[in-house]
Amino acid sequence: MSNAPTTKKSHSVRRKVALLTAIGLGAVAAPFALAAPAQAAGTNYACSVTPLAPVFAGHNSSGVKLVDYRMRVYCNTDRYINITQQRWEQDDWPNGDDHLGTSTFSRHLNQYSGAVTISNVRTLVNGEIGNEEVYHKISFQEGSNGVWSPYTGWYYSGVTSMSD
Repeated sequence: MSNAPTTKKSHSVRRKVALLTAIGLGAVAAPFALAAPAQAAGTNYACSVTPLAPVFAGHNSSGVKLVDYRMRVYCNTDRYINITQQRWEQDDWPNGDDHLGTSTFSRHLNQYSGAVTISNVRTLVNGEIGNEEVYHKISFQEGSNGVWSPYTGWYYSGVTSMSD
């Protein structure tokens, strides 16, 4: 009988150690679990579209900075794809983000096309004092033989900060 309390106590200690270990691992893993990927690829049926973080693309003839809002598209079989892209400038709360414009793209791709990058070069809009934080989001649909999928939800690029 003297073994019973020791065994019970041993189980209790093991449970506490296991609980503390789980809590410790959870605390370490939590920031990674909460951080969403900056560039998530949207996959529908046979195609995936990834909005890439905007990049500096030089200057126009007037000296205004240009931004390339790129998307990477891949289809593993013969598909037509329609993409709607919205360009945004991020603002801190309580101000809402500024909509900079919308563009649409249509392409015909298949497994032999490989991953295709679509560029959309636009002027950098100077809407505030300091840097402009630009991003874009995309939604797409794919079609084959006259049958079209519904549009996907929105997929967001990473945010790029650019000086005016």
